[in-house]
Parts: sequence; structure tokens; C-alpha cells
Amino acid sequence: MNRRDFIAFSALSMLPGLSRAQTAAPRFADMHGHMGFRYPPVFRAQMEKGGMLLVAEKTTSEGDLLRPLAGRLQMTREVKPGELRANFERGFTRRRQAVAKEGLVEVNSVQALERVLSERTPGVVLAAEGADFLEGDLSYLDKVRALGLVHLQLVHFVASSLLGDIATEAPTRGGMTAFGRDVVRACNRHGMLVDVAHCTNEGMLQVLEISAKPIVYSHGHISAAMPQPSQGGSMARAIHYPVAKKIAEAGGVVGIWPDWYTYSHLDLMADAIARAADQLGAAHVGIGSDMHGLGQRSLMPGYAEFASMEELLGKRGLKPAEVEGIMGGNYIRVLREAMKS
Repeated sequence: MNRRDFIAFSALSMLPGLSRAQTAAPRFADMHGHMGFRYPPVFRAQMEKGGMLLVAEKTTSEGDLLRPLAGRLQMTREVKPGELRANFERGFTRRRQAVAKEGLVEVNSVQALERVLSERTPGVVLAAEGADFLEGDLSYLDKVRALGLVHLQLVHFVASSLLGDIATEAPTRGGMTAFGRDVVRACNRHGMLVDVAHCTNEGMLQVLEISAKPIVYSHGHISAAMPQPSQGGSMARAIHYPVAKKIAEAGGVVGIWPDWYTYSHLDLMADAIARAADQLGAAHVGIGSDMHGLGQRSLMPGYAEFASMEELLGKRGLKPAEVEGIMGGNYIRVLREAMKS
């Protein structure tokens, strides 16, 4: 920072009502967000409230087909041919347009990521939550990668997913299908980060066996016991500790989410993150806020709450470098590794 910038920054930081996150250079990264659920989508203003440098913005394809039933989100009817792809294309295009309109960096390559890091200019990772929009067509993955999709979560809430079992429904496919396995291999070839959130734990282990690069479980929590679909949405979505350990050993990252049903308070979430850092190694833990995806259940209604986690983690004895990794550096590392050719 030169003298002129230092003076300007110092003056700005003295203004009333501005937090450190609002005045300091953006530095945090969210593994899983839905800023685009707000309409019209406004990304930069949301990110600035918490000092966000990078957000993985997920497009979902189920749209209005999901409803809360029996304690968890479920599909209300069978999907029509072409419906999920059309939903995805609308949502993905809307997000790309918002990123361009607001002058944010679309992080679709290692070079774009390095620009975000060197210039400290906010960027958005275009991601998808659930790959059923592929509709069994692996060649369509080539198209969306060329359009900028770099982070792919394999399954979401489509119970009859062509890719594999989902955590919130009784398994019928033995984990990942042959097509789901092919998608993992294709992601490796195309420089796309593989995300196993919402997969069954058996499916996660199968993805680990296939993937030649580190993977992420972007948002959820770690469970000491094997999760079961009968437990309901939040508990069924957990990652079993031995599986989380394997993801860490393979260089991946496990994202902890701010679900009220899981933790009920940010301090308890901070406790869980510190515990995960002890169990997996701090270099393999991140935060997936599910911003605007959890609704009233979220302990993080905005990114200001995300930024407050930095201080909470410091109070739990984590070193500054460990906190920096958890708050975004670890996700950036695996994203870079995934995008390398």
C-alpha cells in the first residue's frame, strides 16, 4: 500500500458505522452461497458487508419443484424432460450477467483466480448445486465449462438422480451411478472442482476413489455416527467423521455451515469448526454459508456474520494462519488445484 492509499484507508476507517470487514481489503472466501436467490441479484454490496473476496455462487436447477415436507426439502412432482436444464440455464445466465454488470471477476481459470488474489478485487466462482441438468449427456458438461462453470456439486434433491443416491432419501443406487462416476472423471479433465455435499457417505467414498484431484464437501457438518436419511434434512446431510478424514487426507476441504438446527448459535458453530480443525487438520476445514439458502434457519443472514467468525476462531486458540485458511484460503487452494490442467 502506498502513502496515498494508506492515508485514504486511514480516513475511511475512522468513519462511524464502518466495521473492519467493510474497510479492510476483502480477504474471505465462502465455499457455498446463493446470493442470486435475491431478486434482482446484487452481489458486490452483499460481499462488501463481510469483506468477501470470493464466493462460490451456486445455481440450482430444481427451482419451484422443492417444498419442505416431513422435515426436509423434497421434490413435489416428477421432473419433465428438459425442465432441469432450462431452469439451470436461466439461473446460470442471470448470475453471469450480474457478475459482469457489477464488474466482479468471473473466476473461471487459474489466471482469473490469481488476478483476484493479487489485486484483491472481489470475484465470483460460478458453481452448480446438483448436476441433474446434464440429463445424462456428458457432452453438455463441455459446454457449461466453456461458459465458466468451475465448481460442480454432483447431487442435490432429485431423488431419482442419474448421478447417484442423495443423503435425504433411502439409497437405491449403491452410491454413485456409472454416469455419476463418469462426471467425476470429466470434471478432473476439464478443470472443475468436485463437490460431494448432499451425496450419501458411501457415494462420497466412491468419488474419493475416482477423483484424481482433491474434492470438497462444501456445506454441512461432521457426525460421529453414520447419518441416516430417516433423521431429517440437517442430520441426514452430515458427513461421517471417517469419510471427512479421508477427504482431508486426500487434500480436500470440509465446509461447516451455519444451520440453526445444527448449532443454534455462532459460538457453537465456532466450537464445531475448531473441533474439525483439530480432527482433520486446520488446512482441510472451510465455511460454506449456504447464504440465503437456509432462510430463517441461518445463523448468517448476511456476510457480516461470516466475517465475525474470524474473531470467534481466534478466541479458540487457532493460529492466525489457520484462521486465514478456514476463512477462505483452504477453499482457494483446492479450487486452484482443480482448475489446473
